Amino acid sequence: MNGFSNGHRRTQSQTEDRRPSRIKQCDACKKKNVLALRETQGEGFNLKCSNCGEYPGIISSYRTCPHDPVHRSDEAHTCEKQKCQAQATRKRRKEVFTTDELPHIWMHSWRSQGNARNSAGNLYFQQASIYSYGNHFEIARHVETKRGDAILFNAASYSVTTTRHQSAVRQAIPDSVRVFNVSDLNLSKFFSKDTHKKNVADYESRINAALLKAIRARSSWQKEYSHSSAIALRADRNEYVRFFGLRHKPLPAIPALDSKGLDAIKAKEKQRIKIETEKTKTANAERLARAAVAIENWRKGVGDSYGIPYDAPAMLRIVDNEVQTSKGARIPVSHAKRASVLARAVVSRGEDWQSNGHTCPVGAYKIERISADGTIKAGCHVISRNEWERILPALDAMTVTEEAPAEA
Repeated sequence: MNGFSNGHRRTQSQTEDRRPSRIKQCDACKKKNVLALRETQGEGFNLKCSNCGEYPGIISSYRTCPHDPVHRSDEAHTCEKQKCQAQATRKRRKEVFTTDELPHIWMHSWRSQGNARNSAGNLYFQQASIYSYGNHFEIARHVETKRGDAILFNAASYSVTTTRHQSAVRQAIPDSVRVFNVSDLNLSKFFSKDTHKKNVADYESRINAALLKAIRARSSWQKEYSHSSAIALRADRNEYVRFFGLRHKPLPAIPALDSKGLDAIKAKEKQRIKIETEKTKTANAERLARAAVAIENWRKGVGDSYGIPYDAPAMLRIVDNEVQTSKGARIPVSHAKRASVLARAVVSRGEDWQSNGHTCPVGAYKIERISADGTIKAGCHVISRNEWERILPALDAMTVTEEAPAEA
């Protein structure tokens, strides 16, 4: 940095076109980012702080320098050289993912990834929040309090495509993560009293609506379903109040349904159930047949996971130089080979492996646990031993650049 103190001079011809310099900090007043004004004295000049007017200790820096500490003005060439070296060694971060994989990236890697989107740009996330078709519809957001981490999930719906986005995001959230279905995710009002008041009121409104539906329902399953929904909403509402430390009182227990009324409704339904049983069996058989075809095509590398049942176990396939899962996640073959070495070692040892100080990263994810029976747990994926052993021959036959193996 160029240090200009009282008595340091330059000739007027050298500086007649020079504008005031932006200075990093004045040592006299400790003011940062102020101008160094030029004060003419005879044939020369002194620089002084525009804030306090003092001369000693004013520091002038190379104004476009991004480094800390900043370079001096006469070190601009060195600074530019370092910038070029940094750009040459920097890897370009991937920011475009498939619609199926993007919710998994948001769930597990939003801090390190920062932001990403699908190829159409209608599903994307920015830091903790994931959106559908724009910032006007926030699907969900990670939140952190002193009581732990949770996810706020938008209880509203918008369109058919947005509903599919919401479903994909919900499937990417592991069962162990606390989720609150709320009506207000407004960033500008987040953690404000108005936002919490609105969300608590919405919970209570949905509870009352579920109870009213249970009372008016003419079928037993609708009565029981609505009553169970009211109980679940009450538990979520009370947990929301506790999690955010609100002063709202817990709601009392939901009253029980009238068992006599249920018995009368169930008696009327018996005949209808008998008739519909055969229809249901036929429909289930057709659904299973369609699911079997979808699974077979997917394992052959044809199409995406559309048509595979939601509750089907996670499946694996190799496409090009990636291992893909039926839930939409993708990892490089090199990472899958490394994970297979660890999994086989755990099975041969016959002891569970837990990610406790030892990690095995696979793409944007991390393996959390491998059971002695070979079951792999990674985020929302639970992969059986039979499934990963099914692709082992093809995986072992592939030649890729290996990374250092994870510690078992």
